[in-house]
Amino acid sequence: MENVKNTYTAFHQSKLPNHTYPTEWVIRTFLGKYPLLNLDKNWFPSSKILDLGFGDCRNMPLLKNCGFEIHGVEISKPIIELANAKLAHLGITAKLSVGSNVNIPYPKNEFDYLLACHSCYYIDAGSTFSDNLLEMARVIKPGGVILASLPAPDNFILKDSEPLTDGHVIIKNDIYGLRNGYIFRTFESKAEVEKTFSPYFDNIKVCHCMENFWGVQINYFLIAGNKK
Repeated sequence: MENVKNTYTAFHQSKLPNHTYPTEWVIRTFLGKYPLLNLDKNWFPSSKILDLGFGDCRNMPLLKNCGFEIHGVEISKPIIELANAKLAHLGITAKLSVGSNVNIPYPKNEFDYLLACHSCYYIDAGSTFSDNLLEMARVIKPGGVILASLPAPDNFILKDSEPLTDGHVIIKNDIYGLRNGYIFRTFESKAEVEKTFSPYFDNIKVCHCMENFWGVQINYFLIAGNKK
């Protein structure tokens, strides 16, 4: 966990503080309308959302525009401080706390929505994705919505990764040199995603995104579901 904190803190400290561009799938999810997903946007302004593993808080301007009460969790105090400075510059109010996927510092049934953009599959030492999933479900209200991305086969980040058990792998060949040595939970199919999340969520919808950006293959699943 300390290695993750140090690496990600250094990564965010090296970036310009005031430039934020929302992730495309998050824009499409919150603003678009699709046959398998049509979030009721009328509920956004009265809802509390957790941005879990918010990174450089790039999605928070969008969440503000949607009217959410924004909360966020990241793994170190310096990342929180950088984000607070950026949000102050942008005129965005959010409550940010230090925590992790397996230790979310909020009481149960706290959030109407939980957004995990390229984050919830990072596994702390001594834990598994099942622990992460249980913790995410704990802080979502019954009927509340989870929206998350998950690694799919042939994703660049999984090249030469070392298989462990139950879909967990150790990242070995990250071309950006950021995540080597970290444990991820990966998924082979939409059916596996649905089976994994179904003990805690229903009305589950899963889509499979496959994108190639100038030679970098980024394949991932998206999941939406309601807390049971």
